[in-house]
Amino acid sequence: MANTNLPHSELNRLYNTKVESAEWVTRPKQGMPGWVPNMYPTTHSGVRVTLDDGRRFLIHKGRGFGVASETVITDAVNMSDKWQVRETQHIGGTKTIADFVKAGGEEYCIWSGQHCHAAAKDMMNLGKE
Repeated sequence: MANTNLPHSELNRLYNTKVESAEWVTRPKQGMPGWVPNMYPTTHSGVRVTLDDGRRFLIHKGRGFGVASETVITDAVNMSDKWQVRETQHIGGTKTIADFVKAGGEEYCIWSGQHCHAAAKDMMNLGKE
């Protein structure tokens, strides 16, 4: 799920908040040794959204990240300086956080292509609809 520190009513309100812009962001994977060949994904992807009220959240996916869904939401203030913006899109309030979480998918499975990079791509495709 999302930020479990929020009361249920605030969490519902957050999920229904409109997204103004989205940024595809990546950072080095934690714990990846430098000798890992470049043919293996050595980065983690997510999408940082800016809401219509100016707040920013990171939506990203990983094994064991959540309970009901392995695509989760965290406050962007918790992001390290290792994250880099790869692509930016203006969404203009046509989508909500719930749309982004749904696009990210519930299950994480590297073998079937349901991983963080695919989730970020699917979320960024929302702006192209």
